[in-house]
Amino acid sequence: MVYLPRTQRAPAILFALAGQLASWGRAPAAQLPDSQHILRSARAAQADFESIRRHNLPTAFGHGGGPCDERIGRFCFWFGDDDTLSPPPEPARIAQARDRLIHRLDSAAVLLPGDEWIAGQRVRYLIESSRDVDALGAARACRAVEWWCRALVGLVLHREGEFAAADSAYQETLRDMPSVERCRWRDIGVLLEGELRRRYERLGCEARESLEDRVWRLAQPLYSRPGNDRRTEHFARVTMTRIAEHAASVYGVPWGDDLREITLRYGWPPYWTREQPGPSGSWDVIVTGHDPPRAAHLLPGAAALEEPGDAKAGDWMPDAPRPRELYAPPYAASLAALAHQVARFRRGDSCLVVAAYDVSRDTLFGGGSLDAALVLRRDEHGEPVIERRPDSPASDQIVAKAACAPLLLSLEIVSPSRRHAARARYGMHPPAAPGDALALSDVLLFDPPDSLPTQLAAALPYVRGSTVVDSRSRLGLFWETAGLDSGEAVTTVVSVLPVGTGWLRKAAESLRLAGRRASVRLEWREIPEHHGSVAGRALALDLRGLSPGQYRIEIVVQGPGGRRGRAQREITVRER
Repeated sequence: MVYLPRTQRAPAILFALAGQLASWGRAPAAQLPDSQHILRSARAAQADFESIRRHNLPTAFGHGGGPCDERIGRFCFWFGDDDTLSPPPEPARIAQARDRLIHRLDSAAVLLPGDEWIAGQRVRYLIESSRDVDALGAARACRAVEWWCRALVGLVLHREGEFAAADSAYQETLRDMPSVERCRWRDIGVLLEGELRRRYERLGCEARESLEDRVWRLAQPLYSRPGNDRRTEHFARVTMTRIAEHAASVYGVPWGDDLREITLRYGWPPYWTREQPGPSGSWDVIVTGHDPPRAAHLLPGAAALEEPGDAKAGDWMPDAPRPRELYAPPYAASLAALAHQVARFRRGDSCLVVAAYDVSRDTLFGGGSLDAALVLRRDEHGEPVIERRPDSPASDQIVAKAACAPLLLSLEIVSPSRRHAARARYGMHPPAAPGDALALSDVLLFDPPDSLPTQLAAALPYVRGSTVVDSRSRLGLFWETAGLDSGEAVTTVVSVLPVGTGWLRKAAESLRLAGRRASVRLEWREIPEHHGSVAGRALALDLRGLSPGQYRIEIVVQGPGGRRGRAQREITVRER
């Protein structure tokens, strides 16, 4: 992702003049002459550095002649064109000029420790120099208005990956800042689109807060990690926009709403490049900002915000083609969808949630152990249930116990050595409770051993890590029935039916270019074996004869008096 201004560049001297005229922060109206001179000198030094940077950036082929994917004010924006490129090394002249600027800002901060502009620039350029310890020291030495100094601390902590501490710092920042400023910092309208954005913008500032909190809770990349780095990323971006608001820009144009929008939606560029100077003169420098590669779209869709328990996997689209916002978690070079299987079993007022995954064939997770976790959330306010599996193998299952209520599930695995992460996230409702009808658990898929299990604990070692199965294989099904008295006989019907047969498949079948997908139906009568209040049952299906495609497994159990229970599970059959 890259972007560059579509306007002619202005000489850097204009920024020095603008800096002299701008009033930033809460400095007294009448400053001492020496204070004015110190601040003017610091602004001029910052403008000089950005001019040096702009004219010495590494050169690269840009997009000046191509159409924009999106126009944002004066800027062109393109998606995903440089995901595989590595940042070019920074020229020594830029690094040396930045060091000189930092030295000037350090001296100015000693003389004017209460100036917000100097404090912000000092932290910003120390971060750029990868001097995080010094940046944190500078933020903590800030003597400007307290909430702004705390925001600078939050910025550095976020950059260091201390997301929980950054989250706390930003919550304190929001609490202490003026209400008008707080409303501006919290505003996420620029990240939303469609009816959700219109709904958000119709709300007053205070009325928006519950919606904002839900958005950030659902947008958190991995629930198993402390802190909410997508939320702290947003406030870090807001902090950077305030730092850059009255400072010279690497693009050579004054700061404006377009640059603020780009920063809030896609982040502060980790590096910039320039095109070769054009014939119009030495000031015509075309600068391109590059976003982090493999960034993900993490904000949820409108459906997930209404009721998280109803959220579908499609309500999160990390790989959306032209997303409204992007974020690249520093602990994950990529975030992928996780193939998995989940099944729920009632235990009184609680539910056991069984989640299994298998990434043994995924080379991105090879060469080391994984950190796995199953997270269950009832809403954005309550504490989640988290079951962790550190040093987990490439194929594993996790069992968690939670309330039998609508839940948001997030199954997450991370390869620390490969910096690759995958997750499955969606809402789910509990299996039916026993009442007038029989209640069936979910259908759990497993690789059947010689002796079929009749209890859940015995089936767990054989659970499959996905709902994709090979043709010509045997597939184990395990389920539980509640609401039966011991000794009562039931009739069970198991059907495997093809689903989602599109017109192309139907045409191929009619021309005999593809075989018709068969169905399977089994029926029997028995007295189930009870274990406590439930009766467990397992079955091994022979999938030979099923063509590749989508199928729905349906189990119907009918007991005395016509009482019935039903459970379904979709599978994908593929060629071995």
